[in-house]
Amino acid sequence: MGAIVALPLCLAFGVTSGLGPAAGLYGAIACGILAGLFGGTPGQCSGPTGPMTVVAATMASTNPNRPELIFASVIVAGLLQIALGFAKAGGLIGYVPYPVISGFMTGIGSIIVIVELAPLFGVSGSGNVLVALQKIFEIIPNLNQQALIISVLTIMIIYGLPKISRRLPASLIALISMTVLSNMLKFELPTIGEIPSSLPIPSLPNISVADLHIVFENGLTLACLGAIDSLLTSLVMDKVTGQKHDSDQELIGQGIGNMAAGLIGGLPGAGATMRSMVNVKSGGTTQLSGALHGIFLLAVLICLARIASTIPMAALAAILFTVGLSIMDWRVLKSLRKAPKSDSLVMATVLVLTIFVDLIVAVLIGVALASVLFVKQLSDAKVSAMAELETLQELNELTEDVPETVRKNTFCYELNGPLFFGEAKNLTDAIDKVSSNPRYIILRFSNVPLIDQTGAFALEHAIEKWQAAGAKILFVGMKKTISQILVDSGAKIDMANSFDRFEQALEAIRLMETKMDYQ
Repeated sequence: MGAIVALPLCLAFGVTSGLGPAAGLYGAIACGILAGLFGGTPGQCSGPTGPMTVVAATMASTNPNRPELIFASVIVAGLLQIALGFAKAGGLIGYVPYPVISGFMTGIGSIIVIVELAPLFGVSGSGNVLVALQKIFEIIPNLNQQALIISVLTIMIIYGLPKISRRLPASLIALISMTVLSNMLKFELPTIGEIPSSLPIPSLPNISVADLHIVFENGLTLACLGAIDSLLTSLVMDKVTGQKHDSDQELIGQGIGNMAAGLIGGLPGAGATMRSMVNVKSGGTTQLSGALHGIFLLAVLICLARIASTIPMAALAAILFTVGLSIMDWRVLKSLRKAPKSDSLVMATVLVLTIFVDLIVAVLIGVALASVLFVKQLSDAKVSAMAELETLQELNELTEDVPETVRKNTFCYELNGPLFFGEAKNLTDAIDKVSSNPRYIILRFSNVPLIDQTGAFALEHAIEKWQAAGAKILFVGMKKTISQILVDSGAKIDMANSFDRFEQALEAIRLMETKMDYQ
């Protein structure tokens, strides 16, 4: 199923990159098979993605008629990703603040929407955002009604078909039906053109020494972007499958896949969230399942290349338009007014820089800005205060009346200091230390002066996982400002289980146990 979703996307990404549909298919095959076999995330499907295609399209527009520079950059990106994997750099993704990721993904989605807006109406587009914005003014005088019909119907199928059945591959059905319709009505629309029916022989791109700085600079951008893109998907996969991925091995697998993609003239790839989710929901939870989706695409290349050449460009533009919308972080956009002002500022800054400046620059400035604002928040919070210290002996005395069977399945997590993006990783690690069937979880917030969006989402994930295991969650010493941030982020907090003192939480547990005994 992952391959069925991947087919229309990789063709569309190839077209929008300016390198052609074959490049998208080659990249999906190389990354899909090799990253699947050598990566560190079971069930993950790799191939061309929105962020990687945006960079490739920018490179193609900056260096017209020189695809060898792009393919050389993809090879360098693969080498750098392998080096990052061996350097154990995979774990660094856990320290990127959520507003940075949110602004980055929303920016990528916005770029795709802007770039595909003109082609929706049958007007030639551009991979450059500024040029694509200028193309919008050409839509009305150059509107192609046939292209608009295909685009609108494609979007209607993509959004309407899941309401009938989520098992049906909406994008692929839209692509096939619009291709058939266009041919039956004899629409005169641009198509994706001829696709070779076999993989090219691997070869090193022919570049000069003078081009090395361009290749290395673009390769570094692709390597960092691909690492972020893949490892974010890996984190999503962990949440869905309940397994834990190997970040460093995943980087090595992605590097091998991108090296192969560059050698055969394919688009750069990364872990793809949508394809991976479909693969897992279809029962693909092993590394082999990720590789099989690439093998399926290879079979399509060999058997159906001639048929695929008649696909109308308007249908591909519509598919990518919906992909761009799906990449945007609507959850954060809807709650932007309720989010802390510092997080909103970071998100907006990264969003603007991603669209109009540079993707990697956006992430670096976003992380730096988030760090500076956090230090200011921490300073303003005035966390230093004199308070009575609870000794270990006191805790023993407080819990001695609790039955031993309850004590063994009751866990207390004391948060000391702000729950921010740096502490979120520790909270995630703490989830694994709790037994498979916890009875009660006591979260002590007495020493937490503030919480940011990353910490709120990490805590929300922890609460959901513990509640799914049947545990009762009790909160101690939580300030109203913090509880409000958690509620605004969507965390399910029962304020009836929120207490000022640890003793009150223990008393509540005793009462719960008493009620259970009577029942």
